[in-house]
Amino acid sequence: MERRLYRSRKNRMLFGVCGGLGEYFNVDPTLVRILFIILLLGSVGTAILLYLLLAIVIPEEPENGGELSGKEAQEE
Repeated sequence: MERRLYRSRKNRMLFGVCGGLGEYFNVDPTLVRILFIILLLGSVGTAILLYLLLAIVIPEEPENGGELSGKEAQEE
């Protein structure tokens, strides 16, 4: 089964990027948030641009919890 990266619907503070990354890499989303804060402090604002870019690029988790619907499954 192929894993896909989605923005989380359950573990979200702003856009669900850190929650989605945490779910994808099977780590606590709080650790991902802490890493983003450390990156933010060290990068003089580049982390904000990275976060916003990821929020735009990463699709939101489907309503059915990430499983493919019938039409999407046939296209795979």
